[in-house]
Amino acid sequence: MTVERLGKGTELLKWVFLAVFAAAAFGPFYILQPMAALDGQAHWALAVIFFTLACWIFYPRRLPRGVAGILMMGLLLLGNLPYEKVFAGFTSSAVWIIIPAFLFGYAIQATGLGRRITVLVLRRCGGSVVHVSLALVLIGIVFSLLTPSITVRMALIMPLVYNIITMLGLRKQSQESAFLALVAFTAIMVPGNGWLTGSLAGPINMGLLSAELREGLDWFTYSRALVVPWLVITALILVYLFMIFRPARLGNGISCLEAEEELPLPSRGEVRCALILGACFLGYLTTPLHGVEAVTITAAALFLLFVFGVLTAGAFSEGINWDVVILIGAIMGLPPVFDAIGFTDLLADILLPVVSGFAFNIYLFLFVLISLVLLNRFIDVVFGLPTVAVMMSFAPRLAELGIHPLVLCMVSGIIQCFTITHYMSPFAIISNQLLKGYAWSERHLLFYGLGYLLAVYLAIFPSVWYWRALGILS
Repeated sequence: MTVERLGKGTELLKWVFLAVFAAAAFGPFYILQPMAALDGQAHWALAVIFFTLACWIFYPRRLPRGVAGILMMGLLLLGNLPYEKVFAGFTSSAVWIIIPAFLFGYAIQATGLGRRITVLVLRRCGGSVVHVSLALVLIGIVFSLLTPSITVRMALIMPLVYNIITMLGLRKQSQESAFLALVAFTAIMVPGNGWLTGSLAGPINMGLLSAELREGLDWFTYSRALVVPWLVITALILVYLFMIFRPARLGNGISCLEAEEELPLPSRGEVRCALILGACFLGYLTTPLHGVEAVTITAAALFLLFVFGVLTAGAFSEGINWDVVILIGAIMGLPPVFDAIGFTDLLADILLPVVSGFAFNIYLFLFVLISLVLLNRFIDVVFGLPTVAVMMSFAPRLAELGIHPLVLCMVSGIIQCFTITHYMSPFAIISNQLLKGYAWSERHLLFYGLGYLLAVYLAIFPSVWYWRALGILS
């Protein structure tokens, strides 16, 4: 009873805080309009966005994040923001990859293909958590080579991680469960930033650079410059996770009776699912040859899953978390809104003089820039994309000061991968949903975020040495 009362009291405090915050945002902030460079419409939009961020951060049980996103879009329209700006996220390719990605994961689970792969992995690894974690790293890197979509990789790998956790009999949100899930999270998110098509960060970076700065930056040049720094960060994070969560406490060989049982022959659904998804990955991998976009390939694969009976109509209600889809669509619409109200330009005017003042020393420059942009991630939950857009606008000026654009591309990936709590990363939210809340807690994610920061800062030193060896930096 005491715990129940405490929970109700916490919920009441959340609502009281949100009410006070709303009163401040739509009262003094909007009425007084303290930012002289922005007009009334911009202040209304910022009040709406700040209130929505508060809803996402405190997350009352009765207010799903997707519902808060819908409220945000409605209030932005009330402030006369253009429809095409407010709903821009739902025309983004990201949303239309996320929906099929959920269904891919559902198909793998429903057909039994996920269980079969899990059992085979456990057999190969002998049930050892350490061996399984290394296998997950390898799987994450392989999938990073096959598809640039982190969301697709999560939809495919996280259900396998859930199977491994449950089949090993690990407790919900135990240190061992969190360790395996965070290893997989790292393998899915981090190393793929090392090559141009390993995550959407690469194409985003290239799209934000001017034509002059993009000249000479092909797949090989981009990847050669960034693959080593990102592999260093990955290795440092994994070492940190081993030290903090100490999975070796489980022993060198965990018995898993289910993994030792004889597997039945693959069902027709498993075979069809494997063939369709295999063809989908092959399509991703050969995109430079045929030029078909990932969204089109993903849509075709989803169509085939339904045509061949791997999925049925019920999958739309059972396999898709619409709260997450709506949340991400709302989030992805924020960069155009920031541009429309002039907030992006305002940040650039404020931050560029600060950042360029440290360009005389590359180490100091990177420490200051990374610290500033990651601090901003606590309010920029849009994958850090508004922050990335502002930072990349500095590229021409910084290039004149000797900072190569590829250095900013590295920082861009650091921004997009950083999270210290769920609200800061839609990828963390998606993973937690796919893991059914079983693997990590907010405390575990906090420890992970601190380890990520440590790895990033330590990786600055070998990265600068490597870039100088390549001739990128003088």
